[in-house]
Amino acid sequence: MPSNAGGQLIHLRRTRYQTLGVYQKDHIRQLRVDEAAIQSAIDLNAPARLYLPYTQAMMAMLLFQPPPARVLMLGLGGGDMVRYLHHHLAKVKLRSVEIDPEVIAVAHDYFGLPQSRCEYIEDDASHFIQHDRESYDSLLVDIYANADPPAMFHRWEFFLHCQRLLNRQGIFALNLITEDPQLFRGIIHKVRETFGYLSLCLKVPGHKNVIIFAFNKKPARIDRAGLFDYALELSDRYELDFTTLVENLFATNPLEAGELVL
Repeated sequence: MPSNAGGQLIHLRRTRYQTLGVYQKDHIRQLRVDEAAIQSAIDLNAPARLYLPYTQAMMAMLLFQPPPARVLMLGLGGGDMVRYLHHHLAKVKLRSVEIDPEVIAVAHDYFGLPQSRCEYIEDDASHFIQHDRESYDSLLVDIYANADPPAMFHRWEFFLHCQRLLNRQGIFALNLITEDPQLFRGIIHKVRETFGYLSLCLKVPGHKNVIIFAFNKKPARIDRAGLFDYALELSDRYELDFTTLVENLFATNPLEAGELVL
């Protein structure tokens, strides 16, 4: 099979929505979408480890809430965040919604999706959240749509439904990729208005991703010292460098008297 800088192509599948390519180099396996974007990556020697920087950044949500018991994910990819949360949170129940059934199949066949405490639903995310009546501690949105943000990100209703699905302590996290300042401003404005301006951004250094976090309730811990102390604790507990995530949060957001401004 052909190879490129990302390794040897071991599986290729063209679906109704996209082209899925699975590449492997040594013990690193990647899921590439439309022969370009790296959507997921797994270290076969440490499958629960988060390999891609943007997925690590999404886990900054754990700085602001107790270990979540129920998590909804919109978008699956290779299931990187599913594997991580399933491994580190022994009691968490995970639900992932993915529109492309072939993505679910590839994630099962090549990326070792966990089965216990996990539910994988084939549906359009915007349709699913309109009809879901569950309540979640965390809602993670990681939906790929070629070079532009998905159309649902431009609709107020999408964020209103996301906010409704979160409990009082709930946290929303959105992986946003755009180089268009106007598009970015429009999307973050909708998020901030929906969540009463309780939001933070986290740039992923060296990448185009910006993670937007929004809160139903102002987090108790937003000062630098408190977050760094807690980051040290989480780094040991969850095998991820949360101190760097805190540094990037303080570099990305406005500050006042040593605290993040929400």
